[in-house]
Amino acid sequence: MIGARTMRNLYFVFIHILLASASLITLVPVFWIIITSLKSNKEIRESALSLPTSPRFQNYVDAWVGANFDRYFLNSVIVGIFTVSLVLTVGSLAAYAFARMNFPGNRLIFTLIFLGMTFPETARLGPLLSMMYKLKLVDTRWALVLSYAAGSLPFAILMMRSFFRGFPEELEQAARIDGCSNLQFFIRILLPLSTPALSTLGIFAFMGSWNEFLEALLLINKDSLRTLPLGLMNFQGINYTNYALSITGIIITALPVIVVYIIFQRRFIEGLTAGSLK
Repeated sequence: MIGARTMRNLYFVFIHILLASASLITLVPVFWIIITSLKSNKEIRESALSLPTSPRFQNYVDAWVGANFDRYFLNSVIVGIFTVSLVLTVGSLAAYAFARMNFPGNRLIFTLIFLGMTFPETARLGPLLSMMYKLKLVDTRWALVLSYAAGSLPFAILMMRSFFRGFPEELEQAARIDGCSNLQFFIRILLPLSTPALSTLGIFAFMGSWNEFLEALLLINKDSLRTLPLGLMNFQGINYTNYALSITGIIITALPVIVVYIIFQRRFIEGLTAGSLK
């Protein structure tokens, strides 16, 4: 009969084979899109699954310079940085108020903010566009920043409120004895201890603003203010699509998000698991 140790080893082998297979299935499309970005349009049309006969790294130069991707990249970076800054600042302050302070309407206001997460994005596009026109913010980067931040704040407040409520009351009482005000306790004690959660929230907010397309399509008409997702439309016409540059543009658009995740991967995992460890 097979011993318990052998069964355990077989189980771990099976799990590793299963995980390796899942990773391979995930990486195959990524490998295919990278290979396709090095082909010409003729090669893509004739044999989409074959390897390139002569890799065309010029596709990246043509997409970056010829299609104004350098300008779109800068717009996306600016919008992303301001969106993340606004979400982290307003979201953490509001979450601290809901988590650690008692004031009239605390639960009611929090419930109303939480309900904002239940509305689909398409349901708020009409009011959003009308509001931006009245504020004369259409065709400005601030229209995107405010729109993206408003869409991310309900989740940000919910996440940070749960995180702040996990800190013991004794910590706040000790800070009060030392003479800390609410703001000092928030800045000097809570924020440094909340770095993993803030990093995770920042990654979510950045990814949301970086990849968003529909709101940007409605709010931005000037080519000079377009973000990367909008810039991908430059490769598509009524009767022709430049597949080589389109796929190259997709890689350029996705690369910064991958780099940000790799850099902050440890913080991201810590932030996701912090609440379960308290």
